[in-house]
Amino acid sequence: MLTSFIFIILSFAKFSSPVKLGLDFTGGSKIEYVFQVKTLKDQNLSSEAIQQILSEVGLNNSTVQVAPQKEVIELILRTKAVSDDPVLDKFNNLLEVKFGVFSVNSIETVSPIIGPELFSSAITSLIITILGIVIYISTRFTRDYAFSAIIALIHDVFIAVGLFAFLGIFFAIEVDSLFITALLTIFGFSVHDTIVVFDRIRENQKLQSKAFDFVAVTELSINQVFQRSLNTSLTVLTVLAVLFFFGGSSTTLFAGALFFGLFIGTYSSLFVASPILVKLRNR
Repeated sequence: MLTSFIFIILSFAKFSSPVKLGLDFTGGSKIEYVFQVKTLKDQNLSSEAIQQILSEVGLNNSTVQVAPQKEVIELILRTKAVSDDPVLDKFNNLLEVKFGVFSVNSIETVSPIIGPELFSSAITSLIITILGIVIYISTRFTRDYAFSAIIALIHDVFIAVGLFAFLGIFFAIEVDSLFITALLTIFGFSVHDTIVVFDRIRENQKLQSKAFDFVAVTELSINQVFQRSLNTSLTVLTVLAVLFFFGGSSTTLFAGALFFGLFIGTYSSLFVASPILVKLRNR
């Protein structure tokens, strides 16, 4: 969690947000170009060279990512919304003159009005979900159970966000609206797994005595649900792994976020929430 906190702070310093936000939230255009290596006029196809062309046409605040491969070079341009702007034609003409012919793989454009509205709705949905979970747990369990479950939930989401803060800083990975969906799913799965463990602990409390204290009750309960939690999680993680590797680029981020978050959520239910509950009871 400390490592995640450091990366989130670094992300705030660099992007003014805990993760690198994609076009869904910021608005603008994302254009993917593909150049054939054998037809390049100028082999110096770098982000610096592209930034120079961008400054000539007045797109100074754009970001450029160049990904050389064996036979092609992919160029990903993120800039203000320019899909119907003559400045894009001017940029494309200069690009062709300097580097030769290219193909455009995709153009994605999000209105600068829709982006902030979507971000606001996403934050609102997260807050409402957290409050709903907190109210539900507090109603169903005593305060020490509820506090332990909420700490485990914060742990899961914090580490997932920390991972994507790291990916945004060092690998320019942007999050889209599906990332919020993944976080909400992690919330639900983590709480579900924790409640299963806590229900078993509460059922076994009838066995508690001076010779068989709450620590022993918790240990017995974890041993009883361990196999069940492991099997359930492995089933879900197997599906997500297949989706990550074979589902296509549109679901890669979503499946990756879910895989990591559910993995963290599985162990936290057993090895974070339960020990915290024991500490509180012993006090």
